[in-house]
Amino acid sequence: MRRDTRNLIMAITALILAFAIAIGFVLAQPWAYNSSGSEIVGLAIGQLAPEFTIQDVNGTRWNLSAYRGQVALIDFMGSNCPTCIHEMRDGTLQAIYGAYAARGLEMISIDIGGPLGTENELHAWQFLKGQSPHGTWEPGGWIIALDNQGLAPAYLVSGIPLKYLIDRTGRIAMKWPGTVAYSDLSTAIEATLG
Repeated sequence: MRRDTRNLIMAITALILAFAIAIGFVLAQPWAYNSSGSEIVGLAIGQLAPEFTIQDVNGTRWNLSAYRGQVALIDFMGSNCPTCIHEMRDGTLQAIYGAYAARGLEMISIDIGGPLGTENELHAWQFLKGQSPHGTWEPGGWIIALDNQGLAPAYLVSGIPLKYLIDRTGRIAMKWPGTVAYSDLSTAIEATLG
């Protein structure tokens, strides 16, 4: 076999192998597809939110797909985060939950741990109920969980608070890094509830 032919065959084989490795990498990512493989899962507006099941501080399992047909607000936060503390003190989340829970809004706060959060379920529960060492405020009536399974990296949480609004079909309707005003949350929730 001529040297040029052998080099061409090796180059084609290397390209096919590189392509196969790239396809394998994409398919191995949990955000690349849902369990049926039919829709793209991702973190952009309009994409299916990555599926997860998490245990709340009371021991109840919370599964995102179980809330299809409802609107869900996922709040990544920390019990020691000054911005999150301010958000609870000003009552925005409590007012949103009070105004929209009966209309089909489900909420979950997920404490990401680390220096701005907690690894202690009791501390997370006390934070939600307004009995924090950082002060007192109107208690929240929604669910709180500890991120003990790495949801923060899966949802690209680089700063807290970070909120995702998930529509009735499981797609991301809105995303807010940092604090968000009641009027902005309310407008987005109204539009998503329909």
